[in-house]
Amino acid sequence: MNTHIPVISFVGRSNSGKTTVIEKLIPLLRQRGHRVAVIKHTLRQDVETDIPGTDTRRLWDAGAEHVAFVTPDRLVHTRRCVTPPTLETALAGITDVDIVIAEGFKHGPFPKIEVTRAARDPHLIPDVEHRIACVTDVPNLADDLPHFGLDDVSALADFIESQLISD
Repeated sequence: MNTHIPVISFVGRSNSGKTTVIEKLIPLLRQRGHRVAVIKHTLRQDVETDIPGTDTRRLWDAGAEHVAFVTPDRLVHTRRCVTPPTLETALAGITDVDIVIAEGFKHGPFPKIEVTRAARDPHLIPDVEHRIACVTDVPNLADDLPHFGLDDVSALADFIESQLISD
């Protein structure tokens, strides 16, 4: 793992808005000159990561342990895992970025920003360690932490830059 790349995890309940916040944050960080990697975590096991019928999918279905797909502008790896991969495992192949944003991974040593929406569940997830801020529309939630509105991505980007990204 490339330990000098800062990592921040966005955690929250399902459908709390994590992806939406990250989707708004990425272009803003890029406009500010930062290269961003994202690692998405899901507990679902039936997720399709390749289109049935394509060559790479046919090779996967044939039993390959690892399939890499290379084009002039991207590299995609799919690898079978005996045990659930950790965030550290996913980080091992990431280089040449200024920050890694993880979606999910509630447990582990990395700093976390929790996304909480009143319409979903107005409470923080219990026992989340290393929570450094909240993105929320719930008044007075986590007053002991920096908190940002769901659309306050500019201030959130400022916070992430000041806390994690070194120039």
